[in-house]
Amino acid sequence: MSGIGDALQALRTVLLMQEDIKQLKDAAKSQSESLARLAEAHGALRDRVSRLEGVIEGAAMASRQRRLEE
Repeated sequence: MSGIGDALQALRTVLLMQEDIKQLKDAAKSQSESLARLAEAHGALRDRVSRLEGVIEGAAMASRQRRLEE
């Protein structure tokens, strides 16, 4: 009887481990999707900052040019 009990306990452990592994896979997939969205948002933000830098540099150059002309 002890052998059967040990076998059932081992089987139970394996089934619980399989469920844990499935949950870890789901969590990893979710994190991967979140990271992909974060990377997209980072790219969009980088583009916006670059455009703002261009506007600021253009305004600064125009201001310097006006001062030189005066």
